[in-house]
Amino acid sequence: MKKEQAFSGLEAAIVLIAFVVVAAVFSYVMLGAGFFATQKAQEVTYSGIQQSTSNMVIDGNIYGTLNAGKELKQVKFYVNVPIGGQAQDMKEVTFAWSTEISKGPTTIEHATAIADDKFTSTEKTLQPGEKSYITIQLADGGIKAGQWFTMEMKPKIGAATLTKKTLTTGYEGGVIT
Repeated sequence: MKKEQAFSGLEAAIVLIAFVVVAAVFSYVMLGAGFFATQKAQEVTYSGIQQSTSNMVIDGNIYGTLNAGKELKQVKFYVNVPIGGQAQDMKEVTFAWSTEISKGPTTIEHATAIADDKFTSTEKTLQPGEKSYITIQLADGGIKAGQWFTMEMKPKIGAATLTKKTLTTGYEGGVIT
C-alpha cells in the first residue's frame, strides 16, 4: 500500500492562520490609509472654514474728504470681523486701489503706508466683533466728482472684500454712495 500525501489537520491550521494574519495586516494597512485620508480631509475642511469665516467687512458708510482741487484726498470707514471669525493683524491687511483714470491698482500696504501717513487704523489686532476706524490718504491728482474707484481690502487670512464706489456729480465730501 502506497502512502498518499494529504493535508493533515495541522497543516490546514497553519494555512488558515497564515490567511488570517495576511488578512489582518492588509486590513490594518487599509484602515490606516483610511484614517489618514479622513484626517487630511478634516484638516482641509477646517482650513476652509477658517478662511471663509475670517473675512473683514466694511461696517457702515465710506466717507471722503476733498482737497483744494476738488479731488478725493482721504477715505475713512469702519471695518470689523464678524462674530465667529478669526482675529486679524491690521499690519497684514493690504488695500488695492484703482480708478477709471489709473492703469492698474495701487497697493497700499500697512507697513510702508504708516511711515508715509497714508494709512491709519485704530486697532493693531482686530478681534471678532470689534471695529477699527481706517483712514487712507490718497495721492493728489485723484478722483473727481462723477468718477469711480474700486478698493480691495485683503487680509492675510480670509477672503478679500471688493468695493466699487462712484463720486456723485457735485460731490463735496461726506458719505460716498
